[in-house]
Amino acid sequence: MASYLTQEDVQNFGHELLDVATRAARHALGPELQELREENQDLQAQLNSAAKIAIDQYLDANVPSWWQINADEEFHRWLLLPDTFSGVIRDRLLKDAARAGDAPRVANFFRGYLAAAGQAPVAHTSQRASRASSGQRIYDRAEITRMWNRRRKGLIGDEAWSRWEAELCRASAEGRVRGALGVDGVPLSK
Repeated sequence: MASYLTQEDVQNFGHELLDVATRAARHALGPELQELREENQDLQAQLNSAAKIAIDQYLDANVPSWWQINADEEFHRWLLLPDTFSGVIRDRLLKDAARAGDAPRVANFFRGYLAAAGQAPVAHTSQRASRASSGQRIYDRAEITRMWNRRRKGLIGDEAWSRWEAELCRASAEGRVRGALGVDGVPLSK
């Protein structure tokens, strides 16, 4: 921290007087500084929220299955391995990309996982994730079936499956499931 006091100030006024003046200044400015810190934290939270929304939208458009991949515990195990080229743990690199708001780089982690798992990423031109007017994701029955098959094979753990189920229940209640079936097994009109 920069010192605004010179050795000459110390000689002229003494340590005691300068210490009292410093504490008085901190006392007087303390509430304003705290208010500035809180405003800064609020702005940072808003910025982080906007960056997350932008990244999510980019992923929806370019890696339609990203949400399901992110719910897959195997993906998170893969992230704990070192990157082939840098030797840095992938999870750290992914978090760095997300903090930087670098959506294309974030998407590359999902694509990299799909390639490592021997799965071809779905072309975003034909399978773009749909969004409701609220901006929330719309799911289809084929996607739900794929997730259930992965769960049955043990590829999705309990915690990730619980998150998926909760999201699917919300989507169903909000009418965000394309081709949903009614309780009688007849497709609803969507």
